[in-house]
Parts: sequence; structure tokens; C-alpha cells
Amino acid sequence: MSRAEKRRGQTEAALIALQAAFPAAFPTDPAAVRPLALRVRERIEATGTVPSRTTLHRALWLWTRQSAYLTAIAEGRPRINLDGTDAGPVAPEHQAAAAAWLEKLRAKAERKAAAAAVPVPAPAPEPAPVPPARPVLSLKKPLTKRGAKP
Repeated sequence: MSRAEKRRGQTEAALIALQAAFPAAFPTDPAAVRPLALRVRERIEATGTVPSRTTLHRALWLWTRQSAYLTAIAEGRPRINLDGTDAGPVAPEHQAAAAAWLEKLRAKAERKAAAAAVPVPAPAPEPAPVPPARPVLSLKKPLTKRGAKP
């Protein structure tokens, strides 16, 4: 297992642990996703749900970069605390940033789909090698062993 695969596994395990510990803040249904309260990382660290700060950072990064979360911010859904209570509205600059990020994701998906739709031309067959017109090596006399007298 490579280092990247190990980190990815730790991050996904941390996300599962967060969903188990805080089901209201980390729902499994994409339609129920709401923006997290500001400075929620410190509160999660205090609970000890995730073993390391780095793993928690990666899990929150993964959670907040998913399209369902960005859509929730762009739509202006109210923020949520870990216990499920409202934590206030989303700032307009956060809504604009989320909308811009979503547009980048959509453009990237469109480029990827367009690249997949364009058929790749088959490579041209290589021409068969042409034999030389005359022999490369021409011997006038037969080869003899060294030191042998003719």
C-alpha cells in the first residue's frame, strides 16, 4: 500500500467517524448537507473523535470540497453546529466563493466529458521496411582463417 493510499484510507475513516459522532453536522444524504459553523475544527479536536489534527484537516478539506457542501453554501443555507442547532447565516462573500468554485468544477467536468466524447484517431500503420537494393557487404574473395596460407 502506498503512502497516498494509506492517507486516503485514514481520511475516509476519519470522515466515517465524524458522520457517526455528529450525524446532524455530517449527514450521509447529500440533500441534507448544510454548511458547518465557523471554527468547528477546534470543537471537533476537543472531542477527540479523530486521532490526529492532520487527519482531521484532510477529512474536513474533503467534506468541504464536495459539490453538495459547496451547493449548500452557494444557496445560502444556514450554518449548523455539531449538535444540529443553527449557527447563523452564510456570509455573502462565502456564497460567492462557493459559486465560483462550483463553476470551476462544472467547467472541468464539461472539459472531461468533451475529451471523452472525441474519438481518438488510430495511429497510422508503420510502412514495411524496404530491403536494400544491393547487398550491404560484398566479398570479392572468400574469407580465410588468420594465419592460413592460400
